[in-house]
Amino acid sequence: MTENLRTTNSKFIDQTSRISFKFDGKKLYGFKGDTLASALLANNIHLVGRSFKYHRPRGIMACGSEEPNAIVQIGSDASMTEPNTRATEIELYEGLEASSQNCWPSVNFDIGAVNNFFSPLIPAAFYYKTFMWPANFWKLYEYFIRKSAGLGKSPTEPDKDIYDHKYLHCDVLVVGGGISGIIAAKTAAKNNFNTVLIDDKNILGGTTLFQENECFKINNSYSSEWLKKEIETLKSLKNLTIKTRTSLAAYHSYNYLLARENLTDHLDINEKKDKIRQRLWKVRAKKVIISTGAMERPLIFNNNDRPGIMLSSSIKKYIDYYGVKCGQRISLFTNNDFAYEAAISLNNSGVIVNSVVDIRDKTNSLIVKQAEKSGIKIHWKSSVVNTSGYKKINSIEIMKLSDDGTAVVGKKIKEECDCLGISGGWTPRVHLFTQSGGKLKFRDEDNVFFTR
Repeated sequence: MTENLRTTNSKFIDQTSRISFKFDGKKLYGFKGDTLASALLANNIHLVGRSFKYHRPRGIMACGSEEPNAIVQIGSDASMTEPNTRATEIELYEGLEASSQNCWPSVNFDIGAVNNFFSPLIPAAFYYKTFMWPANFWKLYEYFIRKSAGLGKSPTEPDKDIYDHKYLHCDVLVVGGGISGIIAAKTAAKNNFNTVLIDDKNILGGTTLFQENECFKINNSYSSEWLKKEIETLKSLKNLTIKTRTSLAAYHSYNYLLARENLTDHLDINEKKDKIRQRLWKVRAKKVIISTGAMERPLIFNNNDRPGIMLSSSIKKYIDYYGVKCGQRISLFTNNDFAYEAAISLNNSGVIVNSVVDIRDKTNSLIVKQAEKSGIKIHWKSSVVNTSGYKKINSIEIMKLSDDGTAVVGKKIKEECDCLGISGGWTPRVHLFTQSGGKLKFRDEDNVFFTR
């Protein structure tokens, strides 16, 4: 393990409990509480896959269910293997085997990467326009098309795991165990409603759980400390049921919902035997409160898909929650204040923050002033316009924006880095609400959809 990518200030990782796992056949080590993604980053592994069509290098970008790139194959057993699983959602366990997808013979040397060089010749709809003629060649085309289709490999033998399902009735179902979900569940339970709180993570708290900054206090306490006390009070509420590692999969009419609970996926290989792996909950609720929070948006610029380019919120979680440095020299690109919170966390953990590139003219918010006092350099009214590196980012190009913010002007500034954090604001997770038939409205002030 690359020890200098670990810090010792994480309160959520047990660094006394070492766990071995394999990635692409190589034995690596992590700690209890890690995800596969955090363990890979701690071992300085950013390249984890290849893009579907052009086979461009793909790395870990996020830290949760919003992860678009780090999609891996789990296991090698023909009956137990599981394709297309997010590395950010796999809890590390002893004996875990994972491998990259959509690459041959390996993720580092992929023959399919030649497609990237011919990308101008194979644009969108290339397949449909090209393989229509001559018609009698279809049998030849079909073989190669089917070989290149898909990402992972499906199991070829019957599943050996055990699954079950149960019914659940409640007055109030709260989806999401962040700060708003916890307060909603506590309020409902205190008013004598039979309440169920579910969250897909292994512990409650969301992002507030590891937020320790002078700018974010509740009742004169750090927001994280205040929230931990609120979570403790939930244990004394008799009519509240909490289910962690549980993902809501569907929201049907009349408040009929389906949720999947993982029971043994986080256990060591030997502990899983003869135990129920997953349970499907069929829930009937009188009222449903959706508290699924928001996800950070990326920013658009040339070559913004290289390994090492990550969401700022994810970089912050990896350093504060998992104690993992995503790089040694990190730059940040933003259009809002949140990236400064990540910059301060990195700076406090001994990571070199090259600079924060901010699209805005200036802001006098407390978090920005705190970053300036810490000596963090800020490029105001600037934009990242390109990146360099192939299997991992190694530098960015920065340019000033014109007065109206519509064009870049002046000379390019090159800044070397091994990781770039991007923050384009936040998008509320309204998926379940719309699935249930709810309608959305767009708000121009902050460019977000919200429920009516």
